[in-house]
Amino acid sequence: MPRLIDHEERDREIAEAALRVLARDGLAGLSVRNVAAEAGIATASLRRAFPEQDALRRFCLEHIRQNATRRIERVRGEGRTAVLAVLEELLPLDEERRVELTAHLQLGALALSSGQLRPVLLEFNSAIRELCAGLLAELDRTGELRAGRDASVEADRLHALVDGVALHLLWEDGPEERRRAVGVLAAHLDALR
Repeated sequence: MPRLIDHEERDREIAEAALRVLARDGLAGLSVRNVAAEAGIATASLRRAFPEQDALRRFCLEHIRQNATRRIERVRGEGRTAVLAVLEELLPLDEERRVELTAHLQLGALALSSGQLRPVLLEFNSAIRELCAGLLAELDRTGELRAGRDASVEADRLHALVDGVALHLLWEDGPEERRRAVGVLAAHLDALR
């Protein structure tokens, strides 16, 4: 009897293998052969699913977006506490998010010159900016946002702050740096009151 394949599980394994390869070996290492070896599957099987490099790269970005979305959707609560918890999900505070951000940055560098990858990355970036706008709306709804703030400017500021703090954590990672990063975001939210 043939073995049934759980396609969702297989896709997850392939995506996670591709992200590990990207984070460890960079763009030069992201090949069908290397990802297949990392995932423990046949190269020919992976090549059928991703006949071109851009398809594999887009798949990686989509996997990162889905993971972040899933983590954010699990956050419960309201107001500043929930907003800070969501923002923390965008930071590389554990190995999974660290690998995702490293892979995202590798693909982002390539997107500067890739007509196929650039729109995917711009959409990803836009989704994070919209998330920031939604978080500020939540603060406003719960009375934790000072009146008179320009919502568009504040969303851009929050987005830039999260991106910057996340990048700093890639260079300097440790318990103290992670506490400091979350503290910076908390202080910014407090300043919006």
